[in-house]
Amino acid sequence: PLVESECMSDIADLTVRVLDDRDIVVAGAEFEVTYRREGHLGMLVATDALRERLTASKARFLAAAWKAAYKKARTLGWLSS
Repeated sequence: PLVESECMSDIADLTVRVLDDRDIVVAGAEFEVTYRREGHLGMLVATDALRERLTASKARFLAAAWKAAYKKARTLGWLSS
């Protein structure tokens, strides 16, 4: 059976900061990732190398961080529906 370790998937546990007119930083207890608005693509792109040596806890963090960054970007009007 699989044993679930600490689950870092709650957006409420993350800190979201807007750096400038195209960068959003999302930080958790262990990890931090920067998402950049790519205007010509109409999407957010992670600019960090956090995806290297991906572990289950990093994957959970990245999923929650993307949701938080996407929510903030929508609130700022960066992304359309």
